[in-house]
Amino acid sequence: MFSNRKTKKGKWLAYLGTWIFAVGLAFSEFFDLDGMPKLLEAASIPMLVTGLLMIITSNFFNKKRSIKTLR
Repeated sequence: MFSNRKTKKGKWLAYLGTWIFAVGLAFSEFFDLDGMPKLLEAASIPMLVTGLLMIITSNFFNKKRSIKTLR
């Protein structure tokens, strides 16, 4: 996912998207942590979606290949 074929912006999008997705997953109701505020549970779904969109968007930021690498 963080290969050399991505631009710097693509790597940052993938990195931040992974962390946002992980935080959203941690706050979701799947883990059912005791004493968690309802606001964090409500914010987990938008965080999951945002993280996934950032990871998918990072795939469009690829470096252009030169002719030498194509042969």
